[in-house]
Amino acid sequence: MPTYEYRCRDCSKKQEVTHSIKEDPEILCEHCESKNPMERLISWNGAGFILKGGTEAINWKEKRYRMKKRADLGVKQIDRYGTEGGTSLQPNVGGMAVDSWSDAAKVAKEAGMSTESYKPLIEKEKNTGKSGVDDRKWKAAKDNKNNS
Repeated sequence: MPTYEYRCRDCSKKQEVTHSIKEDPEILCEHCESKNPMERLISWNGAGFILKGGTEAINWKEKRYRMKKRADLGVKQIDRYGTEGGTSLQPNVGGMAVDSWSDAAKVAKEAGMSTESYKPLIEKEKNTGKSGVDDRKWKAAKDNKNNS
């Protein structure tokens, strides 16, 4: 229970009283035995006053924790699926499945279609290991995890 400080309106003597926050008792002065109730003062109790959150240090710590958790999740997704966002795209041209993105670009070129959209996928395919994981992203995510 909190401790409150009261002051007598007549003799100005102070008194500390412990009671529930919900209570609003009428405290009478023990010194002058006045009939007027004492007034409650706003006081500072350094040991009983705690701020939670809101400071720059705490906000930074929470942000860093969230970043580290996201990096861990990214590494797990890359290990499992080969991409950070989930399952990877399968090479195809107009619904026809092919073995690689470079093959898909060749088939699209022969069909008279644009091959511009295949360039980033071909580049990614060059950097992808046997496990289907883009080595650059995996290494970057792992480095971020180790630096955190």
